[in-house]
Amino acid sequence: MARSRKVKVGIVGLGFMGVTHYLAYQKIPGVQVVAIAEEDPVRRSGDWRKVGGNFGPPAGKVDLKGVRAYETYEEMIADENIDLIDICLPSPYHSKASIRALKAGKHVITEKPIALRLKEADKMLKTASKTGRHLFVAQVLRYLPEYRYVKQAYEEGRFGELIAAHFRRIIALPDWAPDSWYKDPKQTGGAAIDLHIHDADFVIHLLGQPKSVRSYGVPDKHGTFDYLTNQYNFGKKGPVITTEGGVIATAALPFEQSFEVYFKEGTLFYNSNTCPLMLFLPNGKKLRPRLPKEDGFAAELRAATQPLRRGEEPTELLGESARTSLALCFAEQDSARTGKRVRLR
Repeated sequence: MARSRKVKVGIVGLGFMGVTHYLAYQKIPGVQVVAIAEEDPVRRSGDWRKVGGNFGPPAGKVDLKGVRAYETYEEMIADENIDLIDICLPSPYHSKASIRALKAGKHVITEKPIALRLKEADKMLKTASKTGRHLFVAQVLRYLPEYRYVKQAYEEGRFGELIAAHFRRIIALPDWAPDSWYKDPKQTGGAAIDLHIHDADFVIHLLGQPKSVRSYGVPDKHGTFDYLTNQYNFGKKGPVITTEGGVIATAALPFEQSFEVYFKEGTLFYNSNTCPLMLFLPNGKKLRPRLPKEDGFAAELRAATQPLRRGEEPTELLGESARTSLALCFAEQDSARTGKRVRLR
């Protein structure tokens, strides 16, 4: 095994996700946040009391002594003491910032979506290839304990054949995001690209790319969709898989993620608001499975940083897989617009 070394990280953007990543890195041995880049001087100072999101409490105030602070990411990527740039900027900036960091010789992990357009994603992948740097995309759902359990159960055949599954993600339009970009579908890609892509990505992570997709949706006034329901074709012998997601709930339901997964010898049910992960067995018994203890964000960032520590070729969170998930979301919207099934390459 290659000798491990410390991975030095610079975080760009200290909004909800940047702060979440900072806290998660503190749980990963051999990884150190050495720099931050943030325009807001209050956040740059470590005062994150007003930073919040759709889950978890505010981060409070953090001592950033020893962490170099930059106002822009352009300044940060010139820092020779950084191995990995973690981009937590608004979605419209993922492509530009990633490409600049890759060209500066840095490995990059960017928040989802990889980009807002497939051409941008392709340019990012091409730049990573040309520079010999790694491009990761933070698709955290793969690493949340409940979803990791589904993946492990399927791969191990723990409950027999997978027959069907349904994945759901519904929110109200966030009122915690102070920046207007988050409420503009032209800048987020709409509910499909900003929200539902989590479940689309997990379906591919679990089963690979479907042969085709048939979708129905509630369109918004920007040409995207406030809500989509999707049926995936995995062939005549494949499981029946559906998803739904959108920004259609009222303020009383700010966030919900859930799933139902039907194996021949067990059913898994989970709802983030009403029910922890439960396993229902053929003998009539039900129980709460033992879940991985590691925080989902820490597990996600560990998957990206550990290969860098060891000098190994990474196999998880690769930019290519995120590009495939983005393409699936565009195919779903094409299907909803035309009323036809869309085949996938």
